Amino acid sequence: MSIGDIRSQRRRWQIGLMDTLVSHWSMTFNPRYGMVGLFSMPYNWIFELFGAAIETIGYFLIPFSLIMGELNMFFFVMYFLLAVLLGVILSEGSLVLEQYTHRAAMTAKQSISISIYAILENFGYRQMISVFRLEGILKYRKLRKTWGKIKRKEFEQ
Repeated sequence: MSIGDIRSQRRRWQIGLMDTLVSHWSMTFNPRYGMVGLFSMPYNWIFELFGAAIETIGYFLIPFSLIMGELNMFFFVMYFLLAVLLGVILSEGSLVLEQYTHRAAMTAKQSISISIYAILENFGYRQMISVFRLEGILKYRKLRKTWGKIKRKEFEQ
């Protein structure tokens, strides 16, 4: 899968999320829909939809604040380390959960390999995905009626 395909996919996913949330706006904070209305819908609005915008803005605002002298190096390094640590914890947590729910689904070598990728994804890949998701939000009105195409490639056995 190329970066263009990933960009198209993540943009589509973000547009699909936004379309779903907008279409079901009345469910948000509505006790009639139980846990979905009171917790799931607000979570999706705040963290899944707006989180992409907040994260992307942060990637530019934090270094800009450092350059402009509004943020000292200690806090910049601490912010960076905490952001990477949170990303690693989330990725590793999902790996542990996958191993727990699908026992012996991965070999030790595969598990170590994925753990390394869980660390490396925090240095460029995660930021790129965040920008693609923000692009989906910004192009929602223009692209929501189109789905686009991805070149499919079969897995090798």
